[in-house]
Amino acid sequence: SLDGQKAEPVVKPKPAPAAVTPPPQNVPEIRTSQNTIDLRGKRVADAEYILDKAISEATGPIWIIHGYGTGKLRQGVHAFLQQHSRVNNYEPAEQADGGSGVTVVHIK
Repeated sequence: SLDGQKAEPVVKPKPAPAAVTPPPQNVPEIRTSQNTIDLRGKRVADAEYILDKAISEATGPIWIIHGYGTGKLRQGVHAFLQQHSRVNNYEPAEQADGGSGVTVVHIK
């Protein structure tokens, strides 16, 4: 304005940093009964069938409970995940979620 008053400074809203943008499918990475598969006590062949179905229906990460045991089921699960086309990567769960007795699978 020209009447001698100081113009109010315009405060532009800062654009949010890109890193905060959620992934497009907007699936929170929290474990629920829907995305947790308990394979304890299953044979590897049965586990592969269950996993294949779960992975094909998954929209976000899935938690696979294979327990500790002999480690045979975990090895079978990991071998299956390595060759599955929809699996991006997998890792042991956080200690609070079961640690190495649980595998978290990230879907492509």
